[in-house]
Amino acid sequence: MDRRLLAWTALAAALLMLLGLAGVDRPLAEWVHASGIEDAAFFAVGLGALDTLSGMRLWFWLAGCVALALGALGWAVRHDARWPRALLAAGVVQLATMHTMSFGKGLFGRLRPHEVLAGGDWSHVWHAGGGSFPSGHSAFYFGLLLPLAAACPRAWQRALLVAVAVFAILARIDLAKHFLSDVSASALIAASYALLVASVLRRWLPAPVRAGAAAEALPAAAA
Repeated sequence: MDRRLLAWTALAAALLMLLGLAGVDRPLAEWVHASGIEDAAFFAVGLGALDTLSGMRLWFWLAGCVALALGALGWAVRHDARWPRALLAAGVVQLATMHTMSFGKGLFGRLRPHEVLAGGDWSHVWHAGGGSFPSGHSAFYFGLLLPLAAACPRAWQRALLVAVAVFAILARIDLAKHFLSDVSASALIAASYALLVASVLRRWLPAPVRAGAAAEALPAAAA
């Protein structure tokens, strides 16, 4: 797995989380609410379709369990193949991320943006019986797609997988379901677990040889 991608993602997520907690969460939520872009059809319909395709609406733990099952089956059939190992790693990271996220929701009890905006009381946001921090959608999509992206050799594959996860968290902010720090916290958790797995399994699942580097290596090997 590409630990550099995971490290940069963890750093970006940590900075955004700290930025949100330092004071950006409230003005961003208020701006989205007042700007007229809240509940935009692009995000509402797009995220709904994504949740359906990923199986999230059917069962929150489905994708991680399927990734583990397919990875185990593939590894049993083809020990030398890379994709079963990537699926196993992704399943482990996602399930660990979601378990940590679930614990955090109960621990912090943060109200969601739409709940705070409706009540208007910004002095009682934490430990108020809410379930906003960390974000479940961010844990689901970053936990599954980030380790898969880190295992992909091609830039467009990595970009596509990360873009899907980013779309999901932008949609949750637009739908007033989460603050910036909520989604960033889950992305940080996912990146941290993925880094841990990548370090432990560095020989079993090494960093992918990127397509450009592989093409450059062929002439050198031939010479």
